[in-house]
Parts: sequence; C-alpha cells; structure tokens
Amino acid sequence: MRVLFPIIVSWTVLHAQTFKITADHVVVPVTVVSDRSEPIADLGRDDFRVFDNGRSVPIVSFGNFQEPVHILFLLDTSRSMLHSLSEAKAAVAAVVSRLHASDSVQIGTFSSSLQMSPVFSAADSDLLSRLVLVPGANVTNLYDVLVESCSVFSRDDERRTIFIVSDGMDTASSASARTVMERAAAANVTIYALGLSSRSLERGTWIVRAPDSTLRQIAEDTGARYVYAGDGRDLSRIFAAMVEELHQQYLLAFVPTDRNGRLHSLVVTTRRPDIRIRSRKHYWAQLP
Repeated sequence: MRVLFPIIVSWTVLHAQTFKITADHVVVPVTVVSDRSEPIADLGRDDFRVFDNGRSVPIVSFGNFQEPVHILFLLDTSRSMLHSLSEAKAAVAAVVSRLHASDSVQIGTFSSSLQMSPVFSAADSDLLSRLVLVPGANVTNLYDVLVESCSVFSRDDERRTIFIVSDGMDTASSASARTVMERAAAANVTIYALGLSSRSLERGTWIVRAPDSTLRQIAEDTGARYVYAGDGRDLSRIFAAMVEELHQQYLLAFVPTDRNGRLHSLVVTTRRPDIRIRSRKHYWAQLP
C-alpha cells in the first residue's frame, strides 16, 4: 500500500476526536452496517481488531469522520452497453447532487481505451452538460483501464474511489484481474462496481448475458461492494447509496508488522456480533 503522508498529519473528526497518522502508518477505511444494511455510527476503537498477515496489530489511530472524496466514474461505452448509456448519465447526475462541496469528480469512458475528463469540483453546475457519451468499439479492455485508472489520483489528502459501470466482460486486456487488485492496493484505491447485463444481436436474435463475476471479486478485494443492477434502470438509487456510504466510513490506522515491500493480507473484524463490516483485503508494506 502506498504511504499517503510523509509527515505527521491530524484531522478533527466527529465527536471531537483527532485522527493522527505518520509516514509508517497504514490507513484503512472501514464500512460498518447492520444486518439491514443501515450504517452504524456509534462504534469505538475497542470494537475493532486488525490482523496484518494473520497477526493482530494495535490500532494506533481511529476516527469516524468525513474527508474529501475524489470519485472517478468509469463508464463502459462498448457496444454491448449501448442500451444503458442514458441510465449511466442519469446515475452520474444523482451522485453529483449528493457530493459535498469539497469533493471532486472525474469521468472516464472506455471500450478499447480510456478517455478522461479534467477534474471537476462537485459544486460545478455545468459538469453534466459537458458529459457526452459516445458509443465505443466492440471490445472491452476492462482490466487495463482499471489499472490505468488507479494512477490518475494525485492528491494524498482525499479518499480515492472508482465507481465503474460495466457488463464486466473483459475481451482484450493484457492485465489480469489480479493485477487490478494489486494495483488498487498499492494506490489505496477503492473500486465500487455496478454490473449490468450485456445485450448483443446474434443471428437476428437479441442475447442477454449476466455480467462476469470477476468484477465482484475486484470490488470486494478493495473493501467496496458490487451490485448487480440488471438492465440499469435503478443506477441512480444504487450510486446514491454508495456515496452515502463513503461519507460515513470509519478510519483505522496501524503500523505494519514487517515493512518488507510485499503484498500483505489484511483482515478487520468487529467484536459486535450484530453488524457487518467491509474493508480492503490487502495492502503493500513499503520498505523503510
């Protein structure tokens, strides 16, 4: 995992807490919900346990607060996704309306290659008028695009998040799904994914296929979630719920057991039996 801050940094958090980290700390966003998927906001440091490569490690800093979020929307415009483009644009509008003024947005479209917009403030009222979705090629370099997208984030003091809408069918990438997960861990990027059914005309008959399950594996490995959205008619509601989740996460920080320059497994658990948590499953332990 990439170290985000070269010096001591502190943030004021909810309930007058202070979240302090140094260069040797690993920061882990954690989502906590009830069995009914309602956010849980009353937990403390002692309610969590962190395991680094299977070894329990102390939580050295803890907080539940809202920091700026940078969201990169990745919209699959390959031909198998043509029937969902209008719904995807409406979903972007729904998300932007729920962002805070300090949040920022980029929009990327892809089929065979990635096309990126500039960075927009969430308060930019003209953002959506500049979003033009042009149908792409009949190929989908999904994994290559995700690897490239993990490198577009530039600010260290913001939550790095990708929202991707795709049928999940990679057809031409040189990268693998595993490469995507490793790159996301190194760049501290969370990947929320919405899987849509693809539709193609074969011998005069429309064939509908469910999305590839690999997109779910990628999302869950980064600590995010995957939602199968069928034909895309409910994208706005799903995306809005994901934004609310980002603004209600806990942050935990710990010191790696061994800074060996390797990929470590990461497990966060809770002592509370009636709740569910999500967090990233890996991080890179940088060399001293």
